[in-house]
Amino acid sequence: MAIENGNYIKLSYTGSVNGAPFDTTDAEEAKKAGIFRENAMYGPVVVKVGAGHVLPGVDEDLAGKEIGQEYTVVVPAEKAFGEHKKDELKAVDKKALPQKVSMLDRVTVEGREGVVVNKIGSRYLVDFNHPLAGQEVTYVYKIEAMVEDPVEKLAGTIRLFTGREMKVSNAHKNFISVEVPPMMAMYNQNWMMTEYMITQEAFGLFPEIESVKFVETFPRPNLKVDEPAEEKKEE
Repeated sequence: MAIENGNYIKLSYTGSVNGAPFDTTDAEEAKKAGIFRENAMYGPVVVKVGAGHVLPGVDEDLAGKEIGQEYTVVVPAEKAFGEHKKDELKAVDKKALPQKVSMLDRVTVEGREGVVVNKIGSRYLVDFNHPLAGQEVTYVYKIEAMVEDPVEKLAGTIRLFTGREMKVSNAHKNFISVEVPPMMAMYNQNWMMTEYMITQEAFGLFPEIESVKFVETFPRPNLKVDEPAEEKKEE
């Protein structure tokens, strides 16, 4: 059965530039390429075709494809990470940067991340373009399966948005509950916007519900209590 826009699918992929992988859902491939991250989540991802869950050039290529087959798509810069824009090169005073800055260091300025590419007097030139801006990229991908269960669809979308697993329950007929890891707002600075996006996705998948509940549990820390010193007994 050919994939259509609006379908939810499990997708495996590896993206590369000039033959060098920079992104993959395969842990072994990541290790071989030297891009493995210990805390990253590997394995097929759940995406909604046509919803912009992957790069535009990949998203457009998914429709019409078959489950179980491997495909290759070459994505031009404008449908990948965008063209390299000169106005995204900014001169930043060294006072706004960490004390020790070297060429090609990644820095954050006013909430934006960029790369130091030059030094001009007491100012540094920071490139705020995406590291792969202006680059043609190649993706090899495989549609592993169609996803039909709305709970699995929502859980997969949450993982895609946050990079974390969260339990989704539709046990109650009036609402959906999402179990949120403790301190999620600290892990994700845009958590309020992410909650909104998850909520809209849930309302689309479960038209009968009235609300979405985010349940965040804070367990009591396991405090280590020293054994009390033995007291002398008085007669």
